[in-house]
Amino acid sequence: MLFYLFEYRNKIKYFFMIKRLSSSFLVFIFTILFLMTFSDSLKAQEGVKENQTFKIRSFGLSMGVYNPGLDYWKNDSNSVFRNADYTTNIFASGFVEMTIINDFVAKLSIGYWQTRTETRIPKYGKTTMMLTGNPVALDLIYYISPAKLAFVTPCIGVGGEWLFIQYGLDFVDKDNPDPVNGTTGLISGLAGLQLKLSKQFSIDLFAEYKSGSYQQSFVREVSNPDLEIPSYEAEFEEEISLTGPKFGFSLKYLFK
Repeated sequence: MLFYLFEYRNKIKYFFMIKRLSSSFLVFIFTILFLMTFSDSLKAQEGVKENQTFKIRSFGLSMGVYNPGLDYWKNDSNSVFRNADYTTNIFASGFVEMTIINDFVAKLSIGYWQTRTETRIPKYGKTTMMLTGNPVALDLIYYISPAKLAFVTPCIGVGGEWLFIQYGLDFVDKDNPDPVNGTTGLISGLAGLQLKLSKQFSIDLFAEYKSGSYQQSFVREVSNPDLEIPSYEAEFEEEISLTGPKFGFSLKYLFK
């Protein structure tokens, strides 16, 4: 129990609970094995010249748009931000790619995104909610060289991330509560195009679909219809979706 927020007659207390990792991470593992087998198979068919293993392939920066579902905040009748306008969620990240073998690559990235929305809450006035994410992600990507066309190489991959979440409120008419923090795991699938501009630089275009959620507990004051019996508090747990598409581009420096 960290702080109180009044919604009409309801007293609500927010705090994060660590979400159990989804069993869909098994899909992540099996897909990795499939991509490794697929990569080796294609290289064997081509009569690979020389294996390239375990070296830094590139580093760079990514930017774009991520649209998490946030179903509870946007749609649930208990949410004070149900009818609010949400900002476009812009993300940015830095990354390093490491060649595992040939065109099979591991990409480690650290990023940042934030969703904001505003509404008016009785006794609190204009209120801004800020949901901030700092993902630490590992993507496994296969650059499909046999399908390369001129300077364009397609790629596919899967990814997993550990997301550090911070939830905060900014009141105009009251003191702001301390932000609360939580963590959760997400998985994703991705596809993209690498556009090689020179031997050392490329621009990547990519589309990604993330799957996951975090759990948040609410302690609400429940009014008793019998006025002679006092109200009571009950705890509710909500699952808030972070599932949604992510589109962006990367500028990379290539060592290869």
